[in-house]
Amino acid sequence: MKLFLYLFLFLFPTLNYGFKKHELPYSIVIAKADLIVDGTISKVSKNEYEFTISQFVKGRSALKIKVSIWNEWICDPRIKELKNGQRLILFLEKSPNGNFSPINDSTGEIYVDNDSFINIFLPKEFTNPQVLKEGISMFLQTYKVYGDLNDRFLQNIHIESNKSIFEIYKMKEDNKVFKFLAANDLPYSEVKFNLIPQFIN
Repeated sequence: MKLFLYLFLFLFPTLNYGFKKHELPYSIVIAKADLIVDGTISKVSKNEYEFTISQFVKGRSALKIKVSIWNEWICDPRIKELKNGQRLILFLEKSPNGNFSPINDSTGEIYVDNDSFINIFLPKEFTNPQVLKEGISMFLQTYKVYGDLNDRFLQNIHIESNKSIFEIYKMKEDNKVFKFLAANDLPYSEVKFNLIPQFIN
């Protein structure tokens, strides 16, 4: 029995590697989202929670929506219990039944406490909710993402910018989240970019 236990403990890190969560870049999460909102949980039930929206960042809906509770697993645990009054920033897809669900589970559900983020695994550029929401809005105003956003390997994704390189550079200086989304977070090796041409008089 001891031999079996030692063998299991020895092999566990190798076995666990196969269960690593597939991380989705936030630029793709933003593009996929039907709704990006800031608000608070107003009621929790078994499979869903009611969410009261205080600010729309992308999309529109009723001010109270139902959000499906995603299932935790070993590589994607919930960092805090869902409870009434908890503030969240949500990246949501609408389901056929009219409810919403967070994109890529924990990726689409960001906890906010005292106007700061408590998830230590978030990108360091996500300094506070205001900067995050402004950066997302800047990204949405600058880029259009085309292609199959549900493709696990993000093949044939095409991103177009409607601003010049100089405008984008200035925007990157103004907002850390936009800089992250426009540079670090986009999978350059897998994505085709089209920037508007630069004309010099």
